[in-house]
Amino acid sequence: MNICSLPRILASLAAAAALAATALLPAHAQSSKAREKEWRSCEGGYYTGPREGRRNYTLDKYLWVVTPAFAKRYCMSEKMVSDELKGAEAIAFRMVDGADNDACSVDDAGKPHCMENSTARFEIYLSQSLNLPAANPQVTFFERARTTSTWHIADNRPLAQAKHVLYPKGKYQIPPGELPRFGNPYSYPDPGHRFGLIYAHEGKGRWPVAPMWEVGFRANWVEGIDILILEQQLGTYLGFEMDQYKAATIPQGSLQGQYLIVMDKKKDSRDDNKKDLRTDYAHVIHLPQRFGQQVRQAAMKAGGSSWTEFINSVQQR
Repeated sequence: MNICSLPRILASLAAAAALAATALLPAHAQSSKAREKEWRSCEGGYYTGPREGRRNYTLDKYLWVVTPAFAKRYCMSEKMVSDELKGAEAIAFRMVDGADNDACSVDDAGKPHCMENSTARFEIYLSQSLNLPAANPQVTFFERARTTSTWHIADNRPLAQAKHVLYPKGKYQIPPGELPRFGNPYSYPDPGHRFGLIYAHEGKGRWPVAPMWEVGFRANWVEGIDILILEQQLGTYLGFEMDQYKAATIPQGSLQGQYLIVMDKKKDSRDDNKKDLRTDYAHVIHLPQRFGQQVRQAAMKAGGSSWTEFINSVQQR
């Protein structure tokens, strides 16, 4: 035997052993293994959450909607894909505990009532090619402090009470990572760009649903993709507001209606009905009709502890 051929022989034996081992697996196990290989074959990476037939996965509590291109890049489930998503590559939505926003009150009978899972969180994957205008374009990472125990300690020091006064005077500096990219802290020297959720209905107009707050930003998550995180405390406020279009005799779930995430231009405080969607906003994200209605359902449940049940009912496998 030629010693040079030994590596090839060993490789052949290893391949034969692997085939033999696969042949010993039950048919359903072989099928699962083949599907898993396919689900991990995408160029950019792969989705690790639940899929029909997947034996091991990470628990995913997000409701997703993604473009076909994003799905192809990361092996996302076909149930997450929508051609209607415009202005973003993907959106992951969930209700979260507000930490700094959750509030409790005690009724006359002494029973406490607390808001839980009361904050709507939109994690938006944006193409850098959008080149969105920013109040602070030098910011590549921003994370608003919102989940630490410090929220439970009310600070009586003068600085804590007067940051909004001291910042414009140059007597208070924003800590690294806490300067937003699109808005300006304490609205100085101007508010910057504001975000909002609106409802638009063909032929009937547009209605503001609620303001949304920039709470996170990460530039270049992967090549060409930024992540913008927006939140809105729902509770009874948005749960009620998302129903307001009923007053305009628009049926629930009307196919002519659509929720939009809008980014205002600087210093433009005009009513949404007076703006042209094509030219009067810095950016518009069109939520697919089905996805928007699912977000609405989640908002109507705000204040309860039913998010896990809700996401299980719409799990996108």
